[in-house]
Amino acid sequence: MQQLPETILIDDVLHTLYTPPLLPWLNDQKTPPVFDRRTPNCERGYIGCWKISNGVLWLIGLHAWRDGEFTGVANLFSGRRAVEAEWFTGPLVVEPTALEISDGAVPKMRTLLVEAGCVIQTRNGFAGN
Repeated sequence: MQQLPETILIDDVLHTLYTPPLLPWLNDQKTPPVFDRRTPNCERGYIGCWKISNGVLWLIGLHAWRDGEFTGVANLFSGRRAVEAEWFTGPLVVEPTALEISDGAVPKMRTLLVEAGCVIQTRNGFAGN
């Protein structure tokens, strides 16, 4: 079953994100939080909202449930509303928006390469700022 994707703002445009950048942080926790799985379409138990700002990846939103209560970014990160994702290194796979696809063209996923939370390379046309 296809999983619900996360979202990411790139150049103030909202995109669908098919990479879960929070997963490495969760795996590094001594006692990782366990999220309620409220739907089979979201096995990880949460949906993150991300942003690229000045070449840096930020976690700016989290929609999750733990023990029957809503959990957001502030619940996981000591009251902070946005967190620089310095734990994440790897590719971010992003779907282009309808406005970015030429008529008749086949949409191609785009990739942002990230190292320690900083965008180091882009592929297929993203500015990543």
